[in-house]
Amino acid sequence: MLTDKFLRLQSFFFRLLGIQLLLDRGLGCRRYPRRAIFCILSVGSFMPLTIAFGLRNIQNVEGLTDSLCSGLVDLLALCKIVFFFWHYEDFRTLIQRFHNMLNMEIHWTPCELIVTRQNRRDQFISALYSHCFMMAGLSACLMSPLSMLSGYLRTGEVQPELPFPSLYPWDNSHLNNYLFSYLWNVSAALGVALPTVCVDTLFCSLTHNLCALFEIAQHKMMHFEGETEEETRENLVHIFQLYEECLDLGHSLNGYFRPLIFAQFVAASLHLCVLCYQLSAHLMEPAMLFYAAFTTAILSQVSIYCFCGMSVQEKSQGLGQAIYESNWLPLLKENLPLVKSLKIAMMRARRGCQINGYFFEANRQTLVMIVRSAISYVILLRSLA
Repeated sequence: MLTDKFLRLQSFFFRLLGIQLLLDRGLGCRRYPRRAIFCILSVGSFMPLTIAFGLRNIQNVEGLTDSLCSGLVDLLALCKIVFFFWHYEDFRTLIQRFHNMLNMEIHWTPCELIVTRQNRRDQFISALYSHCFMMAGLSACLMSPLSMLSGYLRTGEVQPELPFPSLYPWDNSHLNNYLFSYLWNVSAALGVALPTVCVDTLFCSLTHNLCALFEIAQHKMMHFEGETEEETRENLVHIFQLYEECLDLGHSLNGYFRPLIFAQFVAASLHLCVLCYQLSAHLMEPAMLFYAAFTTAILSQVSIYCFCGMSVQEKSQGLGQAIYESNWLPLLKENLPLVKSLKIAMMRARRGCQINGYFFEANRQTLVMIVRSAISYVILLRSLA
């Protein structure tokens, strides 16, 4: 029986959207649930207000960067949830393939321990990331009421403030108008946070389980010797088939997430740029706490893709080292064709399984490049301010 931590947190978040991930739960499945449609509509309807605010402040660098920050978050969230719906059945089939393969491999105790360890690590990282992203959205929604309260205590007047930069065709100084606008902002924040956390943590979980399968192949490679020559050959055939299936899973996973990784990395460079600029502009103000939380959320978001992609590449390349460390010397005397097969497997393992976003590889070097690019953009903006 597969560990209960497999997609546990991810299933909870997707159920909040009305989506069922696993095929064997028997709870039914709706491809276009109402809660997910509400999230899409709330974000999609809010984006024109953000664009209008940016056009109105096009000569003001601070106002323009503020609207760009909000607009990038909204656009990226829409891309993720729409892309997920577009490939909904493909994602469910991929998840079921992972589920079936893991169920086949965990009957051996060492393999079960590998899968359990990777899923525990995934749930910890996913929970930490989701809390970080949700806290950023919550701080944005609470910042404006607290700022209004602080202004009222200082001046005795109430100045309407909203969580996100937006321009409205009505006067928000009236209470009813302000409450409607504020609820619209909150619904847009929820519509951004929930789909983003769903898709990002799904990627985190699938890559961790893919790493578990590669680890299982390595562990079996270290203990491939059988009591007879025929048993040894069957063990190696099983290991090579398992590795081939893992590579195929990795190729499918990369194919589905590649457009999202590309959009994530491009948006992250601009996002970190405007957030760092806002941090420098509000360094000694209460708003700094919000921008700091938002910067942390964006960094954690892009870090998930980079470090998970790097882990998949390293684990997939580890088969070559496992072959080298295994007891292959007796085969030199007993079965030379099997030795040649091991050589071919080592050559293939050098390439590994790559996770990329077309022009960007998901690894630590890409993360450093994104941060450096963001700092360069900040210096440019500071010179224009």
